[in-house]
Amino acid sequence: MSETERERSASGWTLNRELLNVGAIIVAAGIAHLVMGLIGHEKYGPFMLLLLGGVLVVTALGHRFYEHRRHRGPMVMECVRCGSAPGGGS
Repeated sequence: MSETERERSASGWTLNRELLNVGAIIVAAGIAHLVMGLIGHEKYGPFMLLLLGGVLVVTALGHRFYEHRRHRGPMVMECVRCGSAPGGGS
């Protein structure tokens, strides 16, 4: 066992991981502030921000629906092969 593995706690918490997470949050906040400042102060800025937010929400919901449908097919075929109902019924 290496020295690094001995120093790591059983929970998996490390200072490096925490610093990386905090750094990523700060960078993301800085980028969000920059985008909001650049777009939000233009003539149609508030409208563009609402439009961009709507596009992101619709894209996320579409991706969620697509992934659910994509993974559902093999599960249904497996149930058909074994002879059980897909809903878990008897």
